Amino acid sequence: MPSNLAGVLNEHCSCSTLDREILNKRNFSETGGDRIEHFYSETPSFINVSEKKRIQEILHAIRNAVELPEVKNRILADHEDQNRSRDISGGVFLSLDFHIAKEGPKLIEINTNAGGAFLQVRLLEAQIECCKAARLALPNAETLKEIEEKFYDSFIREWTDNGGTGTPNFIAIVDENPSDQFLYPEFLLFRDLFRSKGISSEILDPRQIERIEDELFFGSRKIDLIYNRLTDFHLSEPSHAMIRLAWTKGKIILTPNPIDYDLFARKTNLSFFSDNEFLLRAGLNRKDAEILKASVPVSQIVSTANAEQLWKNRKRIFFKPKEGFGSKAAYFGGKLTKNKFSEIVQGEYISQEFIPPSKRITSVSGQEMDLKMDVRAYIYRDEILLLASRLYQGQTTNFRTLGGGFSPLYVVPDG
Repeated sequence: MPSNLAGVLNEHCSCSTLDREILNKRNFSETGGDRIEHFYSETPSFINVSEKKRIQEILHAIRNAVELPEVKNRILADHEDQNRSRDISGGVFLSLDFHIAKEGPKLIEINTNAGGAFLQVRLLEAQIECCKAARLALPNAETLKEIEEKFYDSFIREWTDNGGTGTPNFIAIVDENPSDQFLYPEFLLFRDLFRSKGISSEILDPRQIERIEDELFFGSRKIDLIYNRLTDFHLSEPSHAMIRLAWTKGKIILTPNPIDYDLFARKTNLSFFSDNEFLLRAGLNRKDAEILKASVPVSQIVSTANAEQLWKNRKRIFFKPKEGFGSKAAYFGGKLTKNKFSEIVQGEYISQEFIPPSKRITSVSGQEMDLKMDVRAYIYRDEILLLASRLYQGQTTNFRTLGGGFSPLYVVPDG
C-alpha cells in the first residue's frame, strides 16, 4: 500500500468530480457540441507537493543543460551557427511528460506544441468537491483566470522576444484540416482568447495561406504570428514550405518552430539528458546533473552496435522513433518479435529504460477499474503553467479507454 497521501488517494478514492452540467454550458457548437465530453475522465488524479517540486527542479535542470554550448552544439549539430546561438524558448506549450515512480517523477519525453492545456482549464472549471483532499487542491475561478492570462502572455512574449512590437494584429492557428483534428475544440478556445484581446485570429489549413513577397496572408490580412499545431515538425512537406521560408527570412513569427523542436523534443535528446558523464564534462553543475541522473530513464540511440545487448534486455526497454508524436510506432520490448526488432534496428529509434506508469484505481458504473496514469507539465520557459494527468489502458496514452481521458490533477500535501 502507498505510504504517501497521493498514492493512497490514487488507489482508493473513486470519487466523480466532473459536473457535466457546468461543462455542457460551454458553447462548442462549431464542433458538433458533444465532442468535448470525450476528452475527459470523471475521476481526478493526485500527486504530492514534493513531486510537483521535483518536476520544477527537472525543468530547471533541463533548461540549464540546453544552455551549455557543448550540449546545444551536440543537439543542433546539423544547424547553422547562427541558429545555435539564438535564444531558443521551446515555444508555447512545451511539455514534460512523466510517469510517477516510487522514487519520484521520471521524465518519459518532451514535446513541443503539446495539446490539451486549454481543455484542461475547462475541465477544472467543471469540478465539484467530492472530499477534503479535492477541496484543498481545487483551484478557484481567479486562479483559472490567471492561468488563461499566462497562456496569452506566453504568445505575447514569443512575439516581443522575436522582434515584434506592441501586439500582433493577426494570429493564425495552423494545422492540416483543422476542423477534423481531434483537438479542434481547443483551437476554438485559443482563437476566442486572441479575439477577446482585440487580436484578429483564424484557424487555418496551410492551403488557405498565400505567400506574397515572402510574407504570408489570409485573404487581404497579413499574418503576423502563427500558433503552429502541425506535426510536421521541420515543415518539410511541400504544403508547408512557404511557412518555413517566411520563418527563415524573418517574415513571420512561428511558435513553436523547428529549432524549438530540435533542441528540446527530438527523442534522441533523451540520450544526452540521461548521460551523466557527458553533462558533467559539458559543464552542468553537479546538483542539476544528479537531478537528471535520478529522473531521466537511461536512453540510447539504437544501432547495430548495441542491438544484441538491447535485444537481450528488451523486457526492460521501451522503443520510440526518433521523430514522432502521439506514441506512434512505439513498442514495449517485452512484446517485440524478432522481425519487428530488426525493423527497429534498421530504422531511427531510441531505446529507453522502461518505467511503468503509476495506477489510478477508479469506479466506472459501479465497476472498479485499474487505469494507468501519466502526468504532463505544460511549461513556458522556466515556469510550469499547468499540471495535468491522462488516464488510460493499453500500451500508450489514448482517449478510447472507458473512464479515461484528461483528468484534473490535484496537488496534495506530503504525508
